[in-house]
Amino acid sequence: MSYRSKALLVVALTIFVDSFIGGVVVPVLPLYADTLDLSSFQLGAIFAAYSAVFLFLSIPMGVLSDRFGRRNIMILGMVGLTITTVAFTFAKSFIMLVLIRLLQGIAASATWMVGPALIADMYPPKERGGKMGLAMAGNSFGFLFGPVAGGILYDWGGYAAPFLLSALITVLVLIATVIVIKEPEERAVAEEKVSGEGSLAVLLGNKVLLVGCGVMLLASMGLGFIDPLLPGYFNHKFGASSTTIGWLFAAMAIASLIAQPVFGRLSDAVGRVFPIATGIVAMALAFALFSEAGTIAMSMVAMAVLGLTHGLTTAPIPAMLADAMLQKNRNASYGTAIGFNNTAFSIGYTVGPLIGGAIVDIWSLKSLFIAFAVVMFCYLPVLLVGAKGLRRPSAIKA
Repeated sequence: MSYRSKALLVVALTIFVDSFIGGVVVPVLPLYADTLDLSSFQLGAIFAAYSAVFLFLSIPMGVLSDRFGRRNIMILGMVGLTITTVAFTFAKSFIMLVLIRLLQGIAASATWMVGPALIADMYPPKERGGKMGLAMAGNSFGFLFGPVAGGILYDWGGYAAPFLLSALITVLVLIATVIVIKEPEERAVAEEKVSGEGSLAVLLGNKVLLVGCGVMLLASMGLGFIDPLLPGYFNHKFGASSTTIGWLFAAMAIASLIAQPVFGRLSDAVGRVFPIATGIVAMALAFALFSEAGTIAMSMVAMAVLGLTHGLTTAPIPAMLADAMLQKNRNASYGTAIGFNNTAFSIGYTVGPLIGGAIVDIWSLKSLFIAFAVVMFCYLPVLLVGAKGLRRPSAIKA
């Protein structure tokens, strides 16, 4: 196996382990929050704490990795992820849970930023969407097994068991990262590229970059509604146990797992905009119709549709942002581009749980999802106009 293949596998594993932990908390924290008598808004705040830190650190982490190296920051991120996962077992209050999620967000901002940046370093534009899709399959794998493992272990071994298993897996991936990942040979050149064409003012003037970030923001906001709110919805409406809730989220993850590499590769062939635009329409419809599912079986289908549409919408975005920068400047910094992607994700995933929890406390989940569908439809023309000048990957010179 070549180094690029091994590095791609390790990047997918680092994304997997972070998503696995994120998946574990989905059936565990909402039920644990009930024992602490927390409100929907407080639960949303716990989920939002992770992405709030992610928001402020993604772009700085991208710049730091461009200047000081991908490998070291990735390793530090994995160490931090291990420590914070173990810390969950000691959380006995709302404040402790928020603090741990904040620290977890610091660690994740390193691993989530460096991994895609490494892929952008290693692969040309015509391959980048497919390879990033493969790496992001680690996200779907993590979110596939995380909720299932979290629900089963919570029912079997109590609150601490899911986090102890997660910590063990994180240590194994940390070892693989130390052994396999090497510093890209072109990093020294990249240090000279951060200024000038990579300045913040120039980046903010890149319309394709901005509209792509807008799509990621909206998609992650929808995910921010789902993670904290649907476990309680399924429990109250159907009496679903934590294990059943885990399998419902697994259906979403399986669909996303299939979608990420397929639609990432599709975007290499037909361009980034068409799959993303199609995903926006499909995701809006999926959210608008979600509450019509009247049984557990239909809810599982609805979750799978959400996973499929989310993957269709988001799989091409990291490659789209890297293409947008490369089209403007052949010496562009990929780390900064991925930092913008992660910042957009974290904004959506921060405000999503807070807005969603507040609306559900006042109105209903159905009202929230319909309003969100309308917003998605309204953003479609913004994408089509803003990304009009983006060339197909095959027409962009690396």
